[in-house]
Amino acid sequence: MLNRQIATSLASVLLFEDEVRRSKEVAAMATLQREQMSWQLQLQTGRMRRMTELSPRGMFLFDPDGLLLEANDKYYEMTGVSSTGDKLRWSIDMMVGDSQEAAKELWESSRELQFANSECQPRDIDGAQIEYWVLAASQPEISPDGKLISIMGSITDISHLKWAQGLQERRLYEAEQAKRQQNEFIDITSHEMRNPLSAILICADDIRETLAQHKFSCSSDRKMAKDFIEAADNIALCIQHQKSIVDDILTVSKLDSNLLRITPIPAQPIIVVQRSMAMFRPEAQAKSIDFRFVPHPSIRDLDIDWVILDPSRLLQIIVNLITNAIKFTMDSQIRSITVHVCAHAESPDFDIPEGFQFVPPRHIVTEFGNGEGWGSGSFVYIRFQVQDTGCGLSPQQISLLFEKFARAVGKPNAGTAYEPCTNVIFNIQSPRMHIQHGGSGLGLFISRQLAELHGGQIGVSSKAGVGSTFGFYLKCKRMIAQKPTPSRDSVKHALEAEHAVSSRKIIAATASQISAATTAGNDDKPVDVYMPLSTNDKKDEAKDDRLHVLVVEDNLVNQKVLVKQLTKAGCITSTTDNGVWALKHLIKTRFCVTDGIPLNIILMDCEMPEMDGLTCCRKIREMEQRKEVTKHVPIIAVTANIRGGQMEDAKDAGMDDVVGKPFRIPDLLAKMRELLRKLEG
Repeated sequence: MLNRQIATSLASVLLFEDEVRRSKEVAAMATLQREQMSWQLQLQTGRMRRMTELSPRGMFLFDPDGLLLEANDKYYEMTGVSSTGDKLRWSIDMMVGDSQEAAKELWESSRELQFANSECQPRDIDGAQIEYWVLAASQPEISPDGKLISIMGSITDISHLKWAQGLQERRLYEAEQAKRQQNEFIDITSHEMRNPLSAILICADDIRETLAQHKFSCSSDRKMAKDFIEAADNIALCIQHQKSIVDDILTVSKLDSNLLRITPIPAQPIIVVQRSMAMFRPEAQAKSIDFRFVPHPSIRDLDIDWVILDPSRLLQIIVNLITNAIKFTMDSQIRSITVHVCAHAESPDFDIPEGFQFVPPRHIVTEFGNGEGWGSGSFVYIRFQVQDTGCGLSPQQISLLFEKFARAVGKPNAGTAYEPCTNVIFNIQSPRMHIQHGGSGLGLFISRQLAELHGGQIGVSSKAGVGSTFGFYLKCKRMIAQKPTPSRDSVKHALEAEHAVSSRKIIAATASQISAATTAGNDDKPVDVYMPLSTNDKKDEAKDDRLHVLVVEDNLVNQKVLVKQLTKAGCITSTTDNGVWALKHLIKTRFCVTDGIPLNIILMDCEMPEMDGLTCCRKIREMEQRKEVTKHVPIIAVTANIRGGQMEDAKDAGMDDVVGKPFRIPDLLAKMRELLRKLEG
C-alpha cells in the first residue's frame, strides 16, 4: 500500500516536472513567436512607411469629423501644411472654385461608405490660386458593426497631365480657328473674285451680241468684228475657266471640312447627262469634236427613268470628266468624245470592261441610302463613261490619277505625234502642261470623293496615243411611285427653262425615246443632243413683257453693267446701293401703296454696307407679316457667296432663289421669269 502511494507520488512529481518543462518550452516558443511577429510587424510597418514615404502620392488618414490623423511627407509637401503644427481639419475651402463642389462630393461619398475619386485644384498655403491639380481618391474604413472609423486616401499630382490637356485643347482651338480663318479667307477670296468676273462676263456677252447684230459693209470691218467676237468668246471662256477654279477650291474646302453632303431627290440621270453635254456642245463644235451620247440597252431593260440620287453631284462629276476629255482631245488627229450610260442591278465593280480599273475607295460609306429622302425602293447602280480619243495615259501616269497634289513623271514614247501630252495628269501639273491644257488640277480628285460619297467608285482605262475612258458609277434607289415619262415637247420646255445649266436651246431625247433608240438592232446607235449656237433666242421674249426690277448692289461697276444689260433685255430698272435705301424704295412701290411705283422683282446683293441683303430681306418678310406689304415680294439673291451654307442662309433669310456670280443675263432672266411664274401660279 505504502509502496503504491510512494510510486504514485513519484510518478506525479515526474509528470509535474515534465509539465513544467513543457510549459517553459511553450512559453519560450510563444515568446519567440511573439518576438518574430513583432519583428514581422515592425518590418511590415517599416516597409509600409517607406512605401508611403517613397510614393509620389500624398497619403492621408482623416477621422470621421475631418481631423487629420496621419499623413506621409509627400502629403504635407503637396498641400504645404506643416507636419509639426496643429492638426489639419478637412475643409472645402482648401480647394479652388469648381473644385470645391468636387471635393465636397468626394468627402460625402466617403462618409456614406463609398469609394470615390475626383480631380481637384487645391489652393496655395496662403490661399492663392495656383496652376496645380491633384487626383484625390478616398476609401472609408468601417468597423465590424458597420460604422465609419476613418477615411483613408491619396492625392496624385496631375498638373503635367492638365498642362498637356490644356496645351492640346489650345492647339485644337488654334487649329479650329486657323481652319475657320482659312474658310473665311476662301469665302472672301471667292467673293472678291466672282464680283469682277460677273461684270466681265456680262460685258463680253454684250460686246459679242452687239457686234453680231451689226451689219458691216466693208470686208475689213467684218474681219475686225469677227476678231472682236472671237476675243469676246475667249474672254468668256477664260472667265468660265476662272470660275471653275474657284468652284474647285470651294469644293475641296468642303471636302476637307467634311461639309459636303449628298442630297437625294427624284431625278432622271439621262436628262442630267444630256444637260451636261448641252453645256459643252458649242465648244465641241467649235473644236471639231464629234460629241456623242450612247445609252446602253440596260437602261431600257431595267426601266431606268426616275431614280433617287443627287443630280448636282452627278452633274459635277460628268462636267469634270467632259472638261478633261475636251482639253486632251482638241489637239488630236481624231477628235471624238462619247458618253455612255448603263444600269446594273448589282454593284458593277466586278462587271467591268477589259483594261478598266476602278480606284479602291478611300472612304466606305456605311448604311448608304438609309437616310431621309432616299425612300424605300430597291438599289440600282448607274454607270457613266466618258470615252475620248485624246493623247491617252501611260500606266505610270494612271497610277497617279485621282490624288490631290500628285504629279506624273512619265515620259511619252519617242517620236509620238502626241508629244504635247507629256506629264498628262489632272492634278498638280507641270507648267508646260498647265499652259497647254489649263485646269485647276483638282477635278478628278473631287470626282473621286463625290463618287465615293454617293456609294460608288471611279476608274479609268487608257492607252498612250490612243485615248482614255473615265468611268464611274453611283448607287441610287428606284422610285416606288414612278413619275410619268414626259413628252418630247415637255422635256424640251423644261430643259429650256433650266438656264442655270445652259442659256442655249436644248432639244433632248426622253427616256422612252432612248429606249426606242436601243431596240430593233440599233443598240449602238448614238443619241445626239442638238443645240443651235444662237444666244439671242429669248431676246424678243424679254421685251414682250417688260419687268420692273430693283437692283440692290453696292459695287457701282457691277450695278452699272447689270442695269445696262437688263435694260437692253427690255426691263425697267431702279437701283439702290444698300438695304436701307432698298426698304425706302419698297415703301413707295405698289407693294405698299396703290398708286405706287411699279415693281415686279428685286435683285439683291448679300454683302453691302449699312444693311446687308440678308438683313434687308428679313425686314421685308417681317413687313409682309405685319401686313405693311400687300403681297409677297419676289427677291433673288445675286451673290458671290455660293457655299452651300451661305446659300442656305440666303434661303433662310427669305430669299426666293439664289444666283451665283458670275452669271449670264439669259440665265438670270430665266430665273426671274421662272420665279414670277411660280408665284403667280
